Amino acid sequence: MKPKTALIASIFMLSGCVTTVTWDGVTPSKSYKITFKDQDANPVSGVSASCNGNGVWPSEKIAQEINEAHEKSDPTGLLKLSHIGYEMSGTYKEFGPFTWGGNEYWKVYCTFIHRGSIIESGELAKFNQPVEITVPKLI
Repeated sequence: MKPKTALIASIFMLSGCVTTVTWDGVTPSKSYKITFKDQDANPVSGVSASCNGNGVWPSEKIAQEINEAHEKSDPTGLLKLSHIGYEMSGTYKEFGPFTWGGNEYWKVYCTFIHRGSIIESGELAKFNQPVEITVPKLI
């Protein structure tokens, strides 16, 4: 067998070993606690959040849920954000230990606003544990 023919035959044989994996799962429900303080460590009330998703299920649903349910930070500077869990699924290709072609991962981005100024923004996962954010003085 010629080397070129052997290579083509090997590729066809190996392509039959590629499998498509379908998975099902659930995103957990989650609660986020963010405390806002000024530069003198005094609590800052009235901070609000505005969140949006990256278009991958269930990011938009989570962002909408957070936007509709949250209140502004309370007199202690605490802002609580939360969402329920969502069912999700996807597929990817697998060949031995190699995987590719998987679904894009959902992400939610939040912006925190105080008196019309953005004081912090980032991916929701950044605020996965209790976080304290310093609010800069407004001029």
